[in-house]
Amino acid sequence: MTVERAREGELRGHGGAAAAGQRLRNLVSFAIGAAMLLLALWVLRRWAAHVSLEDLQSELRAIRPSRIVLAILFSLASFVALFGYEYYACRFIGRPIGWLQAGIISFITQSIAHAVGFAVFVGATVRYKLYSGYGFGLFEVAKIQVFFTATFGLGCLTLAGGTLLIEPYVLARAVGVSELWWRLLGSGLLAVVLAVLVWGTWFHRPIRIGGQVFELPCARVTALQILLGVTDLGCVAAALHVLLPNELGLGYFETLGVFVAAITLGLISHVPGSLGVFEGAALVLIDPAPELTAAVIGALIMFRACYYMLPLLLGSILFAGLEARRWLFSGRPVGEGRG
Repeated sequence: MTVERAREGELRGHGGAAAAGQRLRNLVSFAIGAAMLLLALWVLRRWAAHVSLEDLQSELRAIRPSRIVLAILFSLASFVALFGYEYYACRFIGRPIGWLQAGIISFITQSIAHAVGFAVFVGATVRYKLYSGYGFGLFEVAKIQVFFTATFGLGCLTLAGGTLLIEPYVLARAVGVSELWWRLLGSGLLAVVLAVLVWGTWFHRPIRIGGQVFELPCARVTALQILLGVTDLGCVAAALHVLLPNELGLGYFETLGVFVAAITLGLISHVPGSLGVFEGAALVLIDPAPELTAAVIGALIMFRACYYMLPLLLGSILFAGLEARRWLFSGRPVGEGRG
């Protein structure tokens, strides 16, 4: 009995320490996010100090409808690549589903996760809610989420590395660090991607964690992940590029460098939808002339509307429709799980 009580006390001690550690990590994450948000707001206030509301409205009206349509189409192409994330993730874990089901789940999940922040946690929660209707277990959904996150990470590393090699000028100018160092960083990022491919070719074997077996992707699957990730992010950057004023003289790869850096800072901040952080970072990196500041801010607002707000509206409507349909056919309240 004494031994059992000692063991119980030890387990409670470990549990308390783990809970305290988690609270500390959450506090640090919140502090970093709050600091980055405050910094972003200060940057936006500084850049927008001489931009009136009338100027901003005028610049928004000046954006040609054809550019807005292109931005929406590029955003749609990004979501099509995200469908690929979902479809091949299910195939990889041995639970294939159809393109339509993968598309619906991916669109709802990512349209919500993109806009509300904490994309990994929010995405996993919404994804589990949707997949449970197809009989997927928690661990299977966790595997899909890991595949999804890894695909995005590989795409981001590849694009960031390639952009720094091809066009490091924007970051070099904004940060004041030599282009050579940025190219070396780009080479390092691409080396990481290459290492993942090599690992999948020669060291591909499953690993066991807590009684569960994780199948690591082979080189062919990793290459597919890279392709999907690069397509996804490249299309989003294109949506931003077509909205920026021509007077900036930015090429696509320069816009791509700005986008990758800004979206990375936004994800690190965990600010919902990277709101303010993305725009502040983009303004610092683009460094527009005073007469172009209002046009750039207008383009960033329109980009947020095309890539974040419109999909969020459509995804929320689709999610509500699915829940209403489930309620009508099951007789259960909307939002109630299947148990």
